[in-house]
Amino acid sequence: MSRYIPLRVRVFATTAISGLIPLIIAVTILHYNFINSFEEQIRSQAMDIAMLAVDRRDVKMAYSTANPSDELQQIANDIQLRTKAVFVVFMDMEGKRYSHPNESLIGQYFTGGDEGPVLQKGESYTSKAVGISGPSIRAFVPVFDLNNQQVGAVSVGFWEPDISLILSKIYKIFYLVLPLGLIIILVFSVLLARSIKNLIFGMEPIEIATLLKERDSMLHSIKEGIIAINNRCEITAINHAAQNLFPVGIQFIGRNIIELIPDSQLPSVMKTGQADQDQQLIINGNVVLTNRVPLSINGKVVGAIATFRPLTEVSRIAEELTGVKKLVDALRSRSHEFLNKLHVISGLIQLDCYDEARKYIANLTYKEQSLISFLINNIHNAAVAGLLIGKASEAEEKNIKLEIDRSSQLFKLPDYFNENAMVVVLGNLIENAFDAVSEAGGERLVRVLLKQNEIGLTIKVMDTGSGISEEVKSKIFYPGFTTKKKGQGVGLTNLKNRVDVAGGTITINTSAAGTTFQIAIPFSLELE
Repeated sequence: MSRYIPLRVRVFATTAISGLIPLIIAVTILHYNFINSFEEQIRSQAMDIAMLAVDRRDVKMAYSTANPSDELQQIANDIQLRTKAVFVVFMDMEGKRYSHPNESLIGQYFTGGDEGPVLQKGESYTSKAVGISGPSIRAFVPVFDLNNQQVGAVSVGFWEPDISLILSKIYKIFYLVLPLGLIIILVFSVLLARSIKNLIFGMEPIEIATLLKERDSMLHSIKEGIIAINNRCEITAINHAAQNLFPVGIQFIGRNIIELIPDSQLPSVMKTGQADQDQQLIINGNVVLTNRVPLSINGKVVGAIATFRPLTEVSRIAEELTGVKKLVDALRSRSHEFLNKLHVISGLIQLDCYDEARKYIANLTYKEQSLISFLINNIHNAAVAGLLIGKASEAEEKNIKLEIDRSSQLFKLPDYFNENAMVVVLGNLIENAFDAVSEAGGERLVRVLLKQNEIGLTIKVMDTGSGISEEVKSKIFYPGFTTKKKGQGVGLTNLKNRVDVAGGTITINTSAAGTTFQIAIPFSLELE
């Protein structure tokens, strides 16, 4: 089994090697380019000196004398002194020297083996060869007399040791820069490795890969839908449960969340940094319960995540429990009321007041049959009818007059407003109305109206309480806000959430004489 190399070591090694290789290549290329450029400059300089030398009239005339060496040696010394050339050698057509820095070599043949073309063909060129004193770069140019006949050649050169001396100075700079560059590369490699390690929270690649695999498995194994977005509101992750809420073939990753869910609150959650819990939302006709939380790294919000689940058994049971609780509370009041009435009847019978007992029973029967008959004929939903019966008993128990408008009727509920939502909304409105009239003096009246037509359903609850102040009115739908001593501030928030999901509206008219809540729910909801 091979030993695992930590990420920090690998990043450091990779970065160091990646920096060193280009540095070495750059130095090498610079070295050879400089040598070539320098040599080319030397060749050009040598050629220029040689060309100027052969164009001198005194050189041409010296070749016409019986002993050219005397004059040409003097001319060569003068040129060499002025141009800093290492040697200036004049020679005849056979290659014998007429001049040389070492006068003992005058009259001997030119060495190096590269003088042939200038003597044989009259060509001008530069070459690199080994002469008496070592390797040199030299230029060859033919010499012509006044009659334009070639009478010899000149060679101007620089010893290569002179080039090496110049290069040695440059090498000293390289020897200083190269270690400094290596140190800088190594330092930045260490800093980069440390920075990367911190960015990935000290995890190794194998740990990150394992975590990603685990994340994918978890995402696609849970039943709740999950969507994550980045700070540009682009989808970065989505699981199968969430994909199943959309048509087949949609491209999710990289798309803006608003394109898929126009009323998504994820951008708002990311902007405010505050989470949203247990909110209802419609996605492609599916009512879902969603939670939204911002995603933060080092205190900075970089995205947001939403989890949601269609209202299947768990969500339906939760709604039903909410509605059932209200029904149970209402029926408990009714049961208590009937128990009191039975006690009255029992007492009358024990006192032998049979006529009064019969009248009392007849009166109760008429009122009960009248209410039940009305509800059976006009309210075709058992849960709503049961709620109203229970609330009527609760009102009588609390000495509140509850009037159910005789023009009320309910035959069908809207598409996105089932009986559980209806019980939650109507129950909360009636309870709040009871509280309002209980705290106010004067007439304790609550009136309920349920109307429907081909457009939608209207729910209106009026009370004769003392009204709602503007300050309270602006906050009553806020989660957790309540004016009750033992309230939790969830009733009206829950009500508004169900009305919003159904596409409905809430209108509040309030004054010192009382308050009216009117809710309008459309029968069908136009979805984009």
